[in-house]
Amino acid sequence: MTQNEHRFQFNPEVDLQEAEATLRLSLLAAEGLYGEARIRTDVSYSVEPLRAAIRIEGDAPITDAVAQIYTSLLSHEFGRDAFTVRRSPAGQPATSAA
Repeated sequence: MTQNEHRFQFNPEVDLQEAEATLRLSLLAAEGLYGEARIRTDVSYSVEPLRAAIRIEGDAPITDAVAQIYTSLLSHEFGRDAFTVRRSPAGQPATSAA
């Protein structure tokens, strides 16, 4: 199983709690594709308030789907310029735009 990590870096004006709520909605949407058990066992995330970042990590195809859904919802909710996203193999340092 290939592991991926997606790091979302947010601009200061983005409410990180709202961004996390949007991620939860993305996870729910992905359950429609993969089922609740696969999402719960194959995807994890962490919120880094001091860095204004959210990291999604897990099984590559499932994590990629969650990240794509999340990216789309974030773009509609906050605007395309409110965040950046970088993908890297899990365990590798993720780069983020400042």
